[in-house]
Amino acid sequence: MSVRVAALALLLATPLRAQNDSASQVMNGAVRAYRDLEFDAAARMLRRVLTPPLAIGLDDSGRVRALTYLGAAEHYRGRQDSAIAVFRRLVALAPRHRPDTLIFPPEITRLYDAVRSRVPPRIVVKAPDLLPLPRFRPPPPPTALEVPRAATPLEASQDTKRQVTATAAGQVLSVRGVTAVGFFGSARFRRLELDVRYAEGQSRALVEGAVALRFLATPWLSMQVGPHARRFDTPLGAERWVTWRLGGRADVAIAGPSVRGHALLWRALGLQVNVPPGSGSASGGEVGVTIDLASRPVWLGLAYGIDRAQVRDAAWRETVETLTFTAGLRRR
Repeated sequence: MSVRVAALALLLATPLRAQNDSASQVMNGAVRAYRDLEFDAAARMLRRVLTPPLAIGLDDSGRVRALTYLGAAEHYRGRQDSAIAVFRRLVALAPRHRPDTLIFPPEITRLYDAVRSRVPPRIVVKAPDLLPLPRFRPPPPPTALEVPRAATPLEASQDTKRQVTATAAGQVLSVRGVTAVGFFGSARFRRLELDVRYAEGQSRALVEGAVALRFLATPWLSMQVGPHARRFDTPLGAERWVTWRLGGRADVAIAGPSVRGHALLWRALGLQVNVPPGSGSASGGEVGVTIDLASRPVWLGLAYGIDRAQVRDAAWRETVETLTFTAGLRRR
């Protein structure tokens, strides 16, 4: 009799163990997608792991982790209402939890704190008892806001793939009162992004072009390197600068996901100038703001920059201020 009971227990435990492993694998894949800045894929996998039958394999700590990553992913997808709804669910499940500041940037922790401050204390205390989220009991039927249908095996295999996304924009550049009109384009694959821009003024009084290869270390911090060339007229003749720039850029939310600011600092790995001929050093920076128009793939940007250069073994120094306005389309 005891042998039969043990065999029956093993048969019942096997599907549960396999289910738990499956939930763990999907959760790990979602975290990898989030770290690779593939927020659409991460959100799909996180919603799948929070939906039965995979949700049965999660304990409370697993649900807390999944909801935290899902709220952050929805924020970076530009879906603020969904992010707030996810964080409200997280507050109800774990009132004392707070996103890890070593993993999530300040804009995520601020959003979570704002959501938690708006949840009445009575809901925070009673919600865990009302939500059917014990260890081995399935959660309530999913709503359209919380989770979509479970992904098929084919969709799950495609979640880890990321297509190249492209951005195109027009630019208006002003340097020392001279205006140039041009374009800006970028292509991104996973954590790598290639930016190209070119602008030219009337009678070629101002010509500027740049190529930058960016590596997105986090959703808010990136490093970039690439050549930059500028030619502009002066009373003493045309000046030409050619630099190889290495820099870092930080992007932060100013007013929700639709209004973001950035700051860029760079240092020239090499500088070539024609007045006087020679090489030297250069550095600079830029600050700006980007606005995404609601419900439209249109975005606007305004940036102010300062470039400083000095020729080696010469008293020649130059400071140039730039003002750039950008309007473009972003694929969503």
